[in-house]
Amino acid sequence: MRRFLVLVCLAAALGACGSPAPAPTPEYDVVAEAMKAFDKSDWVLAARLLREAVVKQPDDVRLHYSLAVCATHLQLRDEAIREFQWVVAHAPANSPEAVAARNWLTAAGVMVAAASGEGAGDRAAGAPVDPDRSSKSAVRGQVSWNEGEPPVKLTRLQLFLKGINDTPTKDIHLVLRTDEEGRFEFKNVPAGTYKLTNRIAGEPLWRLKVDVADGQTASVDLTPQNSLRVRDDFPDGQ
Repeated sequence: MRRFLVLVCLAAALGACGSPAPAPTPEYDVVAEAMKAFDKSDWVLAARLLREAVVKQPDDVRLHYSLAVCATHLQLRDEAIREFQWVVAHAPANSPEAVAARNWLTAAGVMVAAASGEGAGDRAAGAPVDPDRSSKSAVRGQVSWNEGEPPVKLTRLQLFLKGINDTPTKDIHLVLRTDEEGRFEFKNVPAGTYKLTNRIAGEPLWRLKVDVADGQTASVDLTPQNSLRVRDDFPDGQ
């Protein structure tokens, strides 16, 4: 009997030695998770993860810019200013991130100690626009999601009016939020062709081409009828 027990114990020990080692646990990628949350418009989670990601990759323009965008959605003005200022100071002057950051800081009335470069009229970023040189053109409209009753007005939604590459408007990038009624108006818009969208990262609800005539106001309502699932004026994502 004793010999039998010894053999059983020995067999169990040998079996344990031959079992495969447990698979290693995948390393948690905070950057990837942060961008997933950002693309889903989960601003609270995205902001928290992006703050962690920035600590790990402090020189990544995309992370600082995405954190700034999150901060604008969460009404965290000081954080948005700080992150957009970082983008202006570190991103290439004519990159979409730098242009958008300068325009947001200008709209917020914040002076930024960085030259705006050729694309912004050779004036300091954040400096007020000379009213005598401002365009009288504008883009205005109403945002509503009229599926179901009653229609839902999308309030405080961030919208972007971006100039088109290889056109005279290529360096213009304007940003604003709709008011409490879902209305919006981009003022002093130079004449030309633009992309109107609610996202510059991830898939937006709208991606529309807008032609602005000199001295005229272009009217564009944003609804399900001209949303991305129905109409996409920039399928290449320009």
